[in-house]
Amino acid sequence: MSRFFAGDSDSDSESDISEPEQQQTAASAARYVLSDDEEEVKRIVRSEKDKRFDEITECVKVLRNSKKIKDVSKVQTDFEALVKGFTKAKSVVEKNGVPRNYIRTLAELEDFVKEMWEDKKKLNKLNAKALSTLRQRIRKYNKDFEVAITAYREQPDDGEEEERQAAIRAQHDSGDEGDDEKNEEEKVVKKAPKVKKPPRQLDDDEDSDDMWDMSSESSDSDTDDEKGHAMHTYTVEYFLKKRPTDGDKDKKKEEREQKMAAKREKAKLRAAEEERADGGEEWETQKQRKKTMFKDKEEITPAAVITKFHEIMSSRGKKGVDKNDQAELLRILNTHAEEAKLSEAIMIKIGHGVVTSMLDYNTKLSNSMKIELWVECLEHVNALLDRMATGNVTVNESVAEDQENFEANDKPLQLRGNFLTLTERLDEEFVKILQNTDAHSTDYVDRLGRERMLCDLIERVHQHLLATNSSTDDLCSISMRQIDHLYYKFDPLASDTREDKTEEMKLETLCKYIYSHDVPDRTRTRTLLSHVYYYGLHDRFFEARDLLLMSHLQESITHSDVPTQILYNRTLAQLGLCAFRHGMIRDAHTALNDLQSSGRAKELLAQGLLTQRHNERSAEQEKIEKMRLIPFHMHINLELLECVYLSSSMLLEIPYMAANEHNLKKRIQSKSFHHQLRQSERQPLVGPPETMREHVVAASHAMKIGDWKSCRDFTLAIKCWDLFRNVADVKDMIVRKIKEETLRTYLFSYSSVYDSLSLDILREMFELSQGTVHSVVSKMIINEDLHAVLDEPSAVIVTQRAEPTRQQSLALQLAEKVNMLFDNNDKLFNARTGDSYWGRQQGGNWQGNRGDWGGRRGGHRGDRQNRQGGDRRGDRGDRQSDRRGNQHNDRRGNQHNDRRGNHHDDRRGGRHGDRYGDRHGDRHGDRHGGMHAHAS
Repeated sequence: MSRFFAGDSDSDSESDISEPEQQQTAASAARYVLSDDEEEVKRIVRSEKDKRFDEITECVKVLRNSKKIKDVSKVQTDFEALVKGFTKAKSVVEKNGVPRNYIRTLAELEDFVKEMWEDKKKLNKLNAKALSTLRQRIRKYNKDFEVAITAYREQPDDGEEEERQAAIRAQHDSGDEGDDEKNEEEKVVKKAPKVKKPPRQLDDDEDSDDMWDMSSESSDSDTDDEKGHAMHTYTVEYFLKKRPTDGDKDKKKEEREQKMAAKREKAKLRAAEEERADGGEEWETQKQRKKTMFKDKEEITPAAVITKFHEIMSSRGKKGVDKNDQAELLRILNTHAEEAKLSEAIMIKIGHGVVTSMLDYNTKLSNSMKIELWVECLEHVNALLDRMATGNVTVNESVAEDQENFEANDKPLQLRGNFLTLTERLDEEFVKILQNTDAHSTDYVDRLGRERMLCDLIERVHQHLLATNSSTDDLCSISMRQIDHLYYKFDPLASDTREDKTEEMKLETLCKYIYSHDVPDRTRTRTLLSHVYYYGLHDRFFEARDLLLMSHLQESITHSDVPTQILYNRTLAQLGLCAFRHGMIRDAHTALNDLQSSGRAKELLAQGLLTQRHNERSAEQEKIEKMRLIPFHMHINLELLECVYLSSSMLLEIPYMAANEHNLKKRIQSKSFHHQLRQSERQPLVGPPETMREHVVAASHAMKIGDWKSCRDFTLAIKCWDLFRNVADVKDMIVRKIKEETLRTYLFSYSSVYDSLSLDILREMFELSQGTVHSVVSKMIINEDLHAVLDEPSAVIVTQRAEPTRQQSLALQLAEKVNMLFDNNDKLFNARTGDSYWGRQQGGNWQGNRGDWGGRRGGHRGDRQNRQGGDRRGDRGDRQSDRRGNQHNDRRGNQHNDRRGNHHDDRRGGRHGDRYGDRHGDRHGDRHGGMHAHAS
């Protein structure tokens, strides 16, 4: 019998074993003894479902910890890991369904993203970028679980208990299967004591374990409680599981339920603690304490309320004062005043303070109010205006604090306050709200719809200021606020001939009021620019142009503040679009040239920021520039501006380039247009146009060769033209201009080839009327652009050969280039040799010597003639010849020296002087000397 399976019952055999055999048995059994400090490794076999669900549970736990610390970049990484784990468990999910805890995690993550998006400005750049990416992925991913998430939000607690019970049943079934395997054999052996593995500490946030509690810790306690000596022997029964009784099963089930109930209770306590940390119960306690502001209702008198109001307002702006607490105190004070039925003046005073405290919530200029708080402020101001109308109360900033009257006695009710300031603050906050909202979201549209409420409030405040005889500055300020909300909006009634042009008449009235009153230059300038913008928007080009030119703003706009310069740029852009719609191509190009040539139209129009290559903006500068950006609904389409500018440049530049083909000093009107042409010419293979710029370049190449149909097709294929209101009229104007400019380009390019051109043939080629062709040709002949004569009886253009041929033009170009090269070389040589003073002196000497030699040669020739005409007159001829020759040669030599002598060195100057002096002296000396000799 094997010593391994030796039992205690076989006492006879034990007594028969000799002492050496007992020692051998003890030694062999010692090999199976486990050390006390050795930890037994327990192997757990789990199903695929348990494995996958545990992975998802761990990802959910890490994700919630990341949300607690508001690490958005870590949340993004954890979300990707969660999605990856759920994808791995796809086969398990198809069998068992999507766990409710996963749906709850997605819903909570969506709420977290929405909450963080409202406070996006507080995040750093890394977290802000991660938040944008996470927001897009959450929206896209949650579409697949939209029905489940909606059901969870409607009944967030339903289904959780069922999943817990299912998890309990799954554990119970797995326990039964394991327990059945314990009782296959009946023999029991003793086991050496072991060190228990400490249980894993669970995080409080791991409430997802309620769903998937797949632990299998139940079968260890029975074997661990066995006691024995240091030396134990093992039998087969030791390695088998015991079959539990029904009582044991019920007991374990109760323990599991108690454990889950404890976890649920712990989760409720944690939620309550978080609510208290957010100010829930403490705020209620504080609020109850605030309600006891007055111990007795009899103490609520006007004087006591005003005193309490001044106490609260005196703490405004002090360090350590909670703004929310201050606003809440004022609301409670307002409630006490309403319950005591105090006068309207007191209610207006307290309400004015409530609005002021609400506007003080944001201490930073870059942050905006929440839209709900802004709407509440707007409603408060409207309520105050209603109280003023019903209670006959005067509110003016000119009223001193000691002159305020809150009681209805002989004196009128008057208060110190300024509704204009509140309205301006609300207007500024509304602009910041739009700036900090995603322009392509539905939130922007919803918030923009509140503008109507703001405009109505501004109108009411304007009427209030008129009724209270406020100062001119206040009236002009509130009028400017109304103009700011009117000038950029298109009024369809403005182009009608009817008289009910309410918006236009209102704008005209406001502008004329500001023009006629003495106001600061900034307000008047902004009013004028807004007026011009409105005219340009409604196709009243001549009125807008005259108003802008009469103001002479183009001379002084550089000294204005930045918002005014931005408005000036916007006005020029709108004026250029208006000129283009009217077919005034040159005016449109002039208006848009400054904006488009710089390449910074987006920044100049305050529609966004561009990255700077050489120097970066500081954080403060970037914040300031972002505050200057205008809201999205006021933007001018940048692609449309560039399309109009490039099209205008094409219609102006292509004919000019054809007319000055051989002129080296031709001027460039549009640098950006020429840049696009050069970029196209550098490409080895030009495919069909795709972008707007490529369409304009392709149309330009077609216009160069006189193909107006291809030019028309390329130009009209641009989709930007659909952004105009009157698309059909604009396209007809573009086609007409293309035909006319292509005709001019054709005549410039090919007139030298023809002896005569028929107007009828040109009319058929370009599909223009006879009068249009005659007008174009006549203008070209009058402006001397075309060297031809128009024979009207025969309707023929007779060309003249006055212009140089191509060979002559190329020769002239070569001569000019050689001359320029020669001058450049001389300048480089002069820069290397230093000062040219000595060169000028030496040049003067050799030029003067050259003149002397010429004079002397002329004198000798005069002597020969003198011998024929007499000695006395010959001598006079000699003197005159010497004098005239010397003067002439000195003058010519000095002039030539001043012009070119400075650029030559001694060697070249000497050689040139000898050759030129001999030739020049011979010619001039002979002429002057011979003339005087014959005269003698």
